[in-house]
Amino acid sequence: MDALQLANTAFAVDMFKKLCEKDKTANIVFAPLCTSTSLALAYKATKGDTADQMKKVLHLQDVKDVSFGFQTVTADVSKLTSFFALKMVKRLFVDKSLSPTTDFVNSTKRPFPSELELVEFKEKTEETRQKINKSLSELTDGKMENILNEDSVSDKTQILLVNAAYFVTNWMKKFPEAEIKECPFKINKTETKPVQMMNLEATFCLGYVKELNVAILELPCLNKHISMLILLPKDIEDETTGLEKLEKALTPETLLQWTNPSMMANTKVNVFLPKFSVEGDYDLKPLLESLGMTNVFNESASDFSEMCETKGVVLIKHYKTCVKYL
Repeated sequence: MDALQLANTAFAVDMFKKLCEKDKTANIVFAPLCTSTSLALAYKATKGDTADQMKKVLHLQDVKDVSFGFQTVTADVSKLTSFFALKMVKRLFVDKSLSPTTDFVNSTKRPFPSELELVEFKEKTEETRQKINKSLSELTDGKMENILNEDSVSDKTQILLVNAAYFVTNWMKKFPEAEIKECPFKINKTETKPVQMMNLEATFCLGYVKELNVAILELPCLNKHISMLILLPKDIEDETTGLEKLEKALTPETLLQWTNPSMMANTKVNVFLPKFSVEGDYDLKPLLESLGMTNVFNESASDFSEMCETKGVVLIKHYKTCVKYL
């Protein structure tokens, strides 16, 4: 795994842990590659302490060519769109009044061919908001409407970063419709709730983390290019969801270790899985600030001088994602 992949994995784990802290019982779904790609474009516009903070939070210290790395990763992901309904929208909207330098705009065209867009927040606030919403709806095939509400932008908005992602796929080994039935789903040690449960007996890759008493199952999607990894504690020992111990032990290193193919083996498994679709909508500003990325949101500290000479430029951040498995 190259330096950028390791960096993206580390950033993903950091995001996941912060989202878990916010709500220990909520379902969490997000596409960290969306966020890291668009933040990498914003990073390209920064200097000084602002750049150092972003570099640290995104774990880019060992990445030699950040722009080329993201260009390669984005191209690889784009190839998957012929196999799945997969859309990841990453946009950095910059108000024209900032007059971004020609050098900066030109430097983004190859590594970030569609991510940077000049708009008119100052002169045409509502028209710009509606135009952005329409564009994002079209880019996600109408799956995501009105991502920016009326309070999202104002005539003071200078830089807006928006991520939107959705993913719809079929399993390689499809769960039979006839086997779907209502079953109890364990929420914690004492509580259950009825759900529509899918069932399939087949051979899958299965691993086990002995010290955590956690089973790891790989469910490949159609064409095997993407898999879902399920980490399931064998027992719930207290009134929590049973995941807290696992989440505490989760690091970029342990995740790579646990999911290493050499740690898993083909095993006949009887799988019960709730039928589900998941959608998430987050304001990542407080999350990024808690990770140490504070300058980009602070008028007195932000430094976007690689892009423009205007002082006090700050970033606004929106994120939405949707995943459906059929």
